[in-house]
Amino acid sequence: MTTSKTTNKTALLFAIENLPDAPAEIREKWENMVAQLDKKNASPKKMTAKQEANEAVRETILDFLTLNSDKSYTCSDLLKEVDALEGRSPQYVSALMRSLVLSKAVVKTTDKKRTYFRVAEEG
Repeated sequence: MTTSKTTNKTALLFAIENLPDAPAEIREKWENMVAQLDKKNASPKKMTAKQEANEAVRETILDFLTLNSDKSYTCSDLLKEVDALEGRSPQYVSALMRSLVLSKAVVKTTDKKRTYFRVAEEG
């Protein structure tokens, strides 16, 4: 028994390999289905409009932090300082900052239960 999740592709490949007595028409159908799955998985994924908008806001935040690299900011500070965040919630800013931290563009520090962000040092 395998521990990995069985996908449609692995099931089809298993059937092709282990059922040699299957009719040629059925085997051809399975092979076509595998080819379609490969084609689907190979195509580049397009970002949604919301993802593109979030990316633009992330770039704006990063530009702001780069211009003010001598200071660390909380999510609330960023809400007040960055015009692109007007009307947004602290949770929205926190999610954007998390993605910037994961990409190593921003450094996160915690001091007395407050989380601060600053642009990462290059090098």
